[in-house]
Amino acid sequence: MLPLTATLALIASLQVGPAQATGLVWGQVRSESSGAPLRFAVVEIPLSGRDDLRTSTDENGIYILRDVPAGRRVLRATHIDHAPLDVQVSVPSGGRVSLDFALRLRPVQLPVVFARAASIPTTRTDSTPSGIAALGPASVHVLEASPGIAELGLGELTRAIPGYEPIDPSDVLYVRGGQADMKLVLLDGAPVYAPFHLGGLIAALDTDWLGTANLYLGGAPARFDGGLSYIMELESRSARTGRVHTEVGADMLSARGRIEGPLVGDAGFLIAGRAVHGLGAEPFFSDAFPYRYGDAIARFDASVGDGELSLTGFWNEEGIQLDSTSRADGETVWGNRAVSLRYRGHVLGSNALFTLAASSFRTALPIGGIRPLLTSAESSRSRLAADFERMAGPVRIAYGASVDRMTFDYTAAVRGAEEDSVLLRAEGQGDSGGAYIDASFNVLNGLRLRAGIRGDRFALIDDMRFAPRIALTLALGQRAAITVAGGRYHQYVRAPEDEIIFVGSVVHDAIATPPLSVARASHVAMHLAQDLGDAMVLALEGYYKAYDGLPSAISDRAESSGVELWVRRDGERLTGWLGYSLGWVWSSDADDRYAVDARRFAGRHLISAGIAGPTFGRGAFDVRVSYGSGLPYTAIPEPDNAAPVFAMMETGGPDAHIHTEVASIPSATLDQPERPYLRIDARVEHTWSGELNGAVFDVTPYLKLLNALNRRDAIFYHYDRTPTGTELKPLASLPVLPVLGVEWRF
Repeated sequence: MLPLTATLALIASLQVGPAQATGLVWGQVRSESSGAPLRFAVVEIPLSGRDDLRTSTDENGIYILRDVPAGRRVLRATHIDHAPLDVQVSVPSGGRVSLDFALRLRPVQLPVVFARAASIPTTRTDSTPSGIAALGPASVHVLEASPGIAELGLGELTRAIPGYEPIDPSDVLYVRGGQADMKLVLLDGAPVYAPFHLGGLIAALDTDWLGTANLYLGGAPARFDGGLSYIMELESRSARTGRVHTEVGADMLSARGRIEGPLVGDAGFLIAGRAVHGLGAEPFFSDAFPYRYGDAIARFDASVGDGELSLTGFWNEEGIQLDSTSRADGETVWGNRAVSLRYRGHVLGSNALFTLAASSFRTALPIGGIRPLLTSAESSRSRLAADFERMAGPVRIAYGASVDRMTFDYTAAVRGAEEDSVLLRAEGQGDSGGAYIDASFNVLNGLRLRAGIRGDRFALIDDMRFAPRIALTLALGQRAAITVAGGRYHQYVRAPEDEIIFVGSVVHDAIATPPLSVARASHVAMHLAQDLGDAMVLALEGYYKAYDGLPSAISDRAESSGVELWVRRDGERLTGWLGYSLGWVWSSDADDRYAVDARRFAGRHLISAGIAGPTFGRGAFDVRVSYGSGLPYTAIPEPDNAAPVFAMMETGGPDAHIHTEVASIPSATLDQPERPYLRIDARVEHTWSGELNGAVFDVTPYLKLLNALNRRDAIFYHYDRTPTGTELKPLASLPVLPVLGVEWRF
């Protein structure tokens, strides 16, 4: 689905007039309050005696007006939820003019601005951090993000190891999140699995370095491949290069820091990091503090010719202690490492973006059974992509190509033993490549069409897979728009685990080789956006999705539908959001190979809200609420208490295939556990300024209250180990925590 700002902006894009050659005007349109680029803002030049020149901005807020008659011209930039801005510019014959716009959210009278002819500068991404309101839709879907042990299917794989199948509900550990949610998350073009903090001790998305977070629930442009469920595109911001800016902060639970500034010439750098230490929470826990988390990002930008080169590196790691003995190998851990190199510029009359990215995701999980095991998984992806965009008369054309390589490796070994004591190993690799083309234009006055198609070749299948995309947007007056969109998506998924190859007759020599397969999803979505005035925007979206080839051993088909509601306010003082997501998913049929009926139905709903604004003087407040119910759980053997069960049938000699009949988990664990969770976090702060050796600095002490209603969700759950215990209990949940801290900016 188109992002909210893009959908609203399409209302104003009604027609494109003819052009006459003499000069070129180009630049960027952004929001003055948030600094975010404004997609599909309309930039026009009125011309007497002929049709006006008009165009709209691309996904980076960039516009290009060609064939502008020389002389003094008035440019107007408009956006549905921003005040229009008129700027006067002098266009030289045969020359180029660079002119940027910063639009305010409320209509105001601005002075006329004159611009002189200049060469095209870098198209650097805006350096203003993203506000919390802009992250509202993404914040809702972070609630259903799962640790990598569930997302990579490691929990499912452990149940295929003979002797590690749980036989009692108390021997099962539940991980919030299904086996694979099949989303696509891109961080500066690099595919990452879980770049969010899931423990809830600090913000899931770091607004210090994040520039934009675009969420596509359906009908995404054809340049995106993968993402059967949804696509989230995260973009870091570039550094402020006027001077060096530094910010450090620490409190009872965490610490953070950021430094950014200029390098040589107009190059800049930004380095930021966070960590959860938990020193102030030790008195609230009888055992050692079980959580840890850290992340860091470094970005470097430099102008190269008429374009910009950016290099981004990202790292994060999260862990929770599961083993009561607190051994080093009793912790489950997951994290990302990603790097991307990107070039933005103007190539052969087109805006171009070249991306070279690589990422890896690692996770480790201790389990029990015959002998304690440490299972681990690693998935890596490398990606090379070239994306282009240009105007062909009134038609905006986007096209490009990409190649990807995905690898994964699962390992299970005896805990505390030598590396050669491997019990199970599963590995695979999948290559793919594809190309796409998208075209968008005004069909009629107030009606805009975007249509495209993507073709991908997957190395593990013989034929080409095509993915058409279409979106039709209709302006409903001046303040509303409705978009109907559809599309098809393909991606590699891990095939169901149903065979294990044994080398010899002893269990610890087993090696498993599950193949990759290609799954498919088809989306249909309808999106309604309404400008409510006073810097408020409302959006309502409904969708239906059908899936084939899912990594399930019982049924590979499923369907889902749902509705999402967003209210967002980007005021200059008071900002906030409210997001509600209601969804259903059901399997389409049963597999005749299995005696059980595979058809299942489940529903879930998620709420996320936040508001931030000033108090007295230089004070500020921030309140955030998150609620979720009905999220799926993945069941895995408990780290220390699972009892051994063998259910194997030998079909040949020492090197033959052995088919494992995985022991059924009791019915109490087959039902989706209903464990609603609630987070309410509040923060109040006040800033004082001072001067030290001629340098001005700000000191901001703050007070945070986590888990305000004494109920905070955990990632892992288990049933009570008593004969009558049937209630699902959270593992290492947090009590009410007042957190004192201070930040220092200079």
